[in-house]
Amino acid sequence: MNKIRSISASVIALLFVAIISSCTEDTTIDTKTSAYVPVIYGTITNQNIRQQIQVSSSSAYFDKETNMRIAKAIVTLKEDSGMVSKLYVLTQDSVGSGIYATKDPMMGKPGWNYKLSVVMDFNNDGSDEEYTAECNMPKALKVDSFNISKKKVGEYTLYSLNISAQDDGDVENYYMGKYSINGVWYNKISKYIAFNDVSLNGQYVKNLSVWNFNDVADKSKFSDDDAKDMIFMSSGDSMTVEFSNISKAYYHFIDECASQKNGSNPMFGGPPANISTNISNGARGFFTAYAVSSMSAKAPY
Repeated sequence: MNKIRSISASVIALLFVAIISSCTEDTTIDTKTSAYVPVIYGTITNQNIRQQIQVSSSSAYFDKETNMRIAKAIVTLKEDSGMVSKLYVLTQDSVGSGIYATKDPMMGKPGWNYKLSVVMDFNNDGSDEEYTAECNMPKALKVDSFNISKKKVGEYTLYSLNISAQDDGDVENYYMGKYSINGVWYNKISKYIAFNDVSLNGQYVKNLSVWNFNDVADKSKFSDDDAKDMIFMSSGDSMTVEFSNISKAYYHFIDECASQKNGSNPMFGGPPANISTNISNGARGFFTAYAVSSMSAKAPY
């Protein structure tokens, strides 16, 4: 996470459409004392892609190895509008990958409910266990414009991400931004941009700074330890940001993952400690749905 960034309260107040509440199991896994547990992570979006769910086993708390992928699971996804429902069976393209995908591309639908089921004999006792999670996809966030500006703050040069949008009103909102720089996506959860809404209900904000990145020319001003965890930008860089409304529970999940030293991509990278989950039956990880609004801009010279 970048060391220098200016985020006004108004940032966070953003314009984010009301978050539809999601079902969350208030479970926290203490990996310091727990044995191996299932780790299930997946997101459903409104993009026309093969939606994916990742299934693995946690490594022991003091293990530095990545999680072991689980190949023998039955993974299903049910979408429900309240009047119409459809069931999808997800399979692995590569046996042993632990990545289960829908057979064909599908688009999640804002306002619809999504229920995940993962069935497997995790304990190898001859009996299957079922792990479930459920969520609702909020409607897409509409950003009217997105640009990048350059500014000087003390001895540092910053690139500011600015948006213009309308806040939806008297609701508690949460949002996320996933971004690429020059075509390279930063997919670790610890690199996601995530904020909660604190004010500005119902207001229109114009060119609001929501995040800052340091200029690569200033990299030497930071310690090697700090710099290795930072994302830097340069003049002329192209950036694409996928803005999304997210649930309060997923916002907290992102925040907890970001606080871990090795924020994984997303949950195969080892044993994050004390991360909350909405997966049932003692598993950890997270299942959520959100709509994506994508916008691009160039960093000025």
